[in-house]
Amino acid sequence: MQHFSCIAKKRVAWESPAAHFNKNNSKVNFMKTGIRKALYKKSKEVGEGKIQGYTFEKEFNAKEFFEAYKDTGFQATNLGKAIELAKKMRKEKATIILGFTSNMGTSGIRDTITYLVKNKLVHFVATSTGGLEEDIIKTHGNFLHGSFEADGAKLRENGVNRTGNIFVPNERYIWYEKFCSGVIKKVYETSKKTGKTITSTEIVKALGKEMETLPKKEESFTYWCHKNNIPLLCEPLNDGATGDHLYFFKKGHPDFSVDMVKEVEEMYDFVLSQEKIGTIIIGGAVPKHFIMNACMTREGADYTIYLNTGYEGEGSNAGANPNEAKSWGKASADENNVKVWSEATITFPILVAAAFKL
Repeated sequence: MQHFSCIAKKRVAWESPAAHFNKNNSKVNFMKTGIRKALYKKSKEVGEGKIQGYTFEKEFNAKEFFEAYKDTGFQATNLGKAIELAKKMRKEKATIILGFTSNMGTSGIRDTITYLVKNKLVHFVATSTGGLEEDIIKTHGNFLHGSFEADGAKLRENGVNRTGNIFVPNERYIWYEKFCSGVIKKVYETSKKTGKTITSTEIVKALGKEMETLPKKEESFTYWCHKNNIPLLCEPLNDGATGDHLYFFKKGHPDFSVDMVKEVEEMYDFVLSQEKIGTIIIGGAVPKHFIMNACMTREGADYTIYLNTGYEGEGSNAGANPNEAKSWGKASADENNVKVWSEATITFPILVAAAFKL
């Protein structure tokens, strides 16, 4: 009991810092002049505009809804700027180069890309080989809903490939082997007759032309690039399932070879011949670097839009923002560029709806 009464006495004797300050006028003055000064620092009106989201109190208006992104803050503001830049590209009749990684062909973004190419809203396309082959494969069989958490070993037992939460039965790739190998054989036989070197761009064009026989060809951006004579480059063509088939064909035809330099020439010549260039690039990897590296030859793209989740701190190509691109002369030195740090299956359809559809 004596021990507890000592504690109680100590508790009674304890005073809060504020009460202690009040006993000393100099410390009261400190509170007024020191703490208050720190808490109520005088400010200037730095910044511009007003942060405000779209109000749903009135009748919904799609145009006003998309325009509200730029005033919402965070990545919505960056997406709003991307929308404005894409509109500016179109208004000023810039040549638009669209680049994307293969997972966009795997996902439903493939259909959004097909819309842009079919309607000639973009003028040059660069993707990875997976983007090309999975676009073609989808004209044969659907990709299916799956799960990010699916057991990979069990999927393997059942011949099912997983990309994120999308399942691709291996039967699709077995079909593509027959389709692709047939095209490679035709290109090779033509080369033997003409004596001309086979180029990677020639194979891509041949794949597009061969799609004319497929019932669902009009769902494909590869087909529409062929149909509308829009350049389509795949970087690098010797990757993915197509790379497998090039390997198999080489084993049976030792003299078979593919010139990979032609696509570089085609890309560089294209960007150098345009008055204004606008780039819209989804993801990172080779397509992003291939496009922006070519733009160095003209002191940068006039307009640049990146949509990806790359982290700048790792120093990767995907993580590099437009400001870094300026240092290389890949993007123009002005403010006509933006990175939307986002998962593109969410943001790219919004960009297309707002800047290319409305």
